[in-house]
Amino acid sequence: MVNGYRNLSKWETHKPIASFFGQNDMSDPIPLYRYLDSDAALKTIVARAFRVGKPSNFNDPFEWRLGMAGINPDLAKQVIEGFLSEVNASRQGILCFSDTVSDPVLWSIYAEKHRGVAFEIKRAWPADHLHQMTYTAERPVIDVNRLRGIGDHKALDEYLLPLLGRAMRQKSRGWSFEREYRVFVDVNNLQHCKFSDGHYYWRIPDNLLSRVILGFRCPLEVSTIDNLLKMNGLMDTKIVRAEMCMETYAIKC
Repeated sequence: MVNGYRNLSKWETHKPIASFFGQNDMSDPIPLYRYLDSDAALKTIVARAFRVGKPSNFNDPFEWRLGMAGINPDLAKQVIEGFLSEVNASRQGILCFSDTVSDPVLWSIYAEKHRGVAFEIKRAWPADHLHQMTYTAERPVIDVNRLRGIGDHKALDEYLLPLLGRAMRQKSRGWSFEREYRVFVDVNNLQHCKFSDGHYYWRIPDNLLSRVILGFRCPLEVSTIDNLLKMNGLMDTKIVRAEMCMETYAIKC
């Protein structure tokens, strides 16, 4: 690999991902929502766990893919794919949420056309765990010509860290409707995560899940969800059914 970016595919993927972002003050609890189809929602309640994502599983093909300038496109692809492979194999996992439950588009796309479920959580996440995504047309791009001239590790950090941070916390403007927040978790922490059927799952702690919101077309019965929640120790979680607002284009719950 060309001198100057030979270590990009192995560059510091062992660092806590939060170190790429800086601090994020989230001292007050805010409600966040995780949308699922009805079958996945039932499995989530029974397992009492959210499935943990990895960049390779995300539906945006640009996720975590830095642009590269001043390099052969085939070689650039090889470098970025190598980096992503190491990230996917690392201990870091991601839980994705939205900060809105009223947008019918989110229900249509991520909750089975309103036949699914939204899980509402309310918790003051640690500042280095919860990060709000930003949306922009400007993609972070590595200038390989500049990279070739960097001779020490400190300077490499100063150049690459901001670019990696942007790649991890931003998406194109077309995704802005998601209003996404992400929580980064350590999948090797067996107290909170388990591996099953080829995926990692993060156990839902007590007092995290405030409401289970059934889509207005959801075929699941409130009594069924209530029984499953109680069977799995989620005694204080409320269940409501969403409805269409009669005066606006919002979903009410």
